[in-house]
Amino acid sequence: MPAARRPYLAFVRAGADSLHGRLIAEDPQRNWDCCVSWYVPPRSEALAEFYSHGGFNKLDGFLEFARERPEYRDYRYVMLLDDDVYLRPGDLSRFFALCERYRTYLSQPALRWLTHTTINALVRNPACVLRRVTFVEVMAPCFSQAALAELLPTFGMTRSTWGNDLAWAGTIGGRHPIFVVDAIGMDHTRTGDGRPTAFYRKLTEMGVDPGAELERVRRMYPDFRGSRTLRCGHVFRPGIPAWAAPALMRLVEQLKFIVRIRKKTLLHLRALRARLEDLRAAR
Repeated sequence: MPAARRPYLAFVRAGADSLHGRLIAEDPQRNWDCCVSWYVPPRSEALAEFYSHGGFNKLDGFLEFARERPEYRDYRYVMLLDDDVYLRPGDLSRFFALCERYRTYLSQPALRWLTHTTINALVRNPACVLRRVTFVEVMAPCFSQAALAELLPTFGMTRSTWGNDLAWAGTIGGRHPIFVVDAIGMDHTRTGDGRPTAFYRKLTEMGVDPGAELERVRRMYPDFRGSRTLRCGHVFRPGIPAWAAPALMRLVEQLKFIVRIRKKTLLHLRALRARLEDLRAAR
């Protein structure tokens, strides 16, 4: 395995349908190396710079990789991607470049409006290049080396990963800014079929309740008040008049109720479809 050749690292926790091959192929001038951490039997391929196997979840997988390959510390930024996250051609390189330019501590790309989302504050706001928030989620966080060193001890806090991202926000507090990079959007491509995934079925078999894990972590950080966009600290998009940019940003944030309604509607439709399919199969 080669030593670090590029300044940034994308760590992908990968299954059989992982999008890492597409991300690599569509970014031929990429500024990032890739580590593929398999949670299925490893495929025979040689696309990435590093391969790893082991760990129960993505954060466990990174801890395993970090033990195997201490040169991860050579990278200026490390991003931990779910395998169903897609960024358009070249956008991952552009994202890392923006992190470098603005010296972000902890960040993530914004989620596109018509993709599968969970938290409104993380949905893209076109008024901003970077938007200061209180929280980034475990789906695609990007750590500076300083942030990674500080937050690595939290990676083993839960089995489900529910609450780990809350611990990051609670640990950093007001000491370091957290950003959503609105200039770069990402798609969460796997929406599920209305049933628990294999990962959550395994948790159930183990007697692990993700909600209980989240609540336990929440109690550890009572000062954390939830995910939201802060009032100041943003980098607004060039071309928007300085006097108008804050009001435009706030207007877009208010309009995100549309995203929440769409998300809830689709969740109900998928659950209904799954119940109907199960009823037909039981006949």
